[in-house]
Amino acid sequence: MTTSLETAWHPTACILCSLNCGLLVQTGGQNGRELLRIKGDKAHPVSRGYVCEKAQRLNFYQNSEDRLTSPLRRKPDGTFEPISWDTAIREIADRFMAIKRQYGGDKILFYGGGGQGNHLGGTYATNTLTALGNRYRSNALAQEKTGEFWVNGKMIGAGIHGDFEHCEVALFIGKNPWQSHGFARARATLQEIIKDPQRSLIVIDPCRTETAEKADYHLAVKPGADAWCLAALVAILIQEQRIQREWVAQHTLGFEHIEPLFRTLDIARYAAICGVDEALLRTVARRIAEAESVAVFEDLGMQMNRHSTLSSWLQRLIWLLTGHYAKPGGMNAFTPLLSLGAVGKGESVKGAAPADPKGKVSPVAGAKIIIGLIPCNVIPEEILTDHPHRYRAMLIESGNPAHSLADSQKMREALRALDLVVVIDVAMTETAREAHYILPAASQFEKCEATYFNLEFPRNAFHLRHRLFEPLPGTLPEPE
Repeated sequence: MTTSLETAWHPTACILCSLNCGLLVQTGGQNGRELLRIKGDKAHPVSRGYVCEKAQRLNFYQNSEDRLTSPLRRKPDGTFEPISWDTAIREIADRFMAIKRQYGGDKILFYGGGGQGNHLGGTYATNTLTALGNRYRSNALAQEKTGEFWVNGKMIGAGIHGDFEHCEVALFIGKNPWQSHGFARARATLQEIIKDPQRSLIVIDPCRTETAEKADYHLAVKPGADAWCLAALVAILIQEQRIQREWVAQHTLGFEHIEPLFRTLDIARYAAICGVDEALLRTVARRIAEAESVAVFEDLGMQMNRHSTLSSWLQRLIWLLTGHYAKPGGMNAFTPLLSLGAVGKGESVKGAAPADPKGKVSPVAGAKIIIGLIPCNVIPEEILTDHPHRYRAMLIESGNPAHSLADSQKMREALRALDLVVVIDVAMTETAREAHYILPAASQFEKCEATYFNLEFPRNAFHLRHRLFEPLPGTLPEPE
């Protein structure tokens, strides 16, 4: 490896998905701030040199034309004016504390808390939220993943992840890992499965995706019919007596309550409803039952569709009843270094909403809170009301709800109705345009950063990376 400043390779990580693959990069170009060349880092313990095409676009993220370089304050005419950091922090702190004194700190909603591989801001935010008396938070996970998290908590008590590297059968539901990845070295691992005649790839998806094209079995369900397909597979396993009864008796509770329901389920009718041939369903169920190990991945195609929470439960029955849990090549529990839903409990403040003793529902809509997160799509309902416990302010860090939530126009209306909106971000996003104050953050390559996802199995890693560039003048890391 050369030590020339022009050609030196610097270790870092990709920040465009949750895997954060290890990278080696060359920097330089205009002002020395460009990512000139990017390749996989073979020394990284998880990605081992693997890299997808997304990483080749990282320079566009680092050098976006929308970068912010000064704190901004909204003027009465709706435009923004630059202000000093001292002024911004003093005014924002005063206005948040005024809301806390008048209404209670639980009227301040925190949204976000770090991006992909950009988690330290979310970690330090807990201290700020405690000082504000905050009780409620949300982020993008509450739009798509909390149903699965709830099922994991009720069924297993922990998060789970498949060992796709060693599985005999890989099953993907509403998931196209050839493009979206989701586990380490996704394309390389898929190729290994495809090339091995002893292994099988199964896809449940209405679309003929790149992964479905390569699958041994593609169950092309009708859109929104995943639950009927999965229930039929469970029923086949039970009715054909292909479950691991000894394993189920030793490791599970409550099977006797659900077995009669599936034993009488009309498989042919469910096959017709989901649009998958009954013979194919039976073939796939038998392949799963006969395999030494099965790893399963459900994703947004199923989770943002009808009956998604029910489907999350049903797909777990498939691999639990066949004994593919807590074993090499199967489904395994992981332990993250930090809970993605951790949040300070706040403090008692006069005028605050009566605390839900179990922390289960939001103050206005009564929406279920899972892993500490208010469901994203009820946030406008929590604001656009005369309810005494409505949210009065939002602190938004590394998030863009005005663009990403289901009803973006309603979210914009809600932001405009708040007494105070403070956005911390690297760029002028749709949400930032609705804020009273905008605080510019250093980019993910201009500071020391880390990722706390730690979802991989069997290899798990924590990646702390050095900065590649000095922060732009006028910006600060989110923790500061």
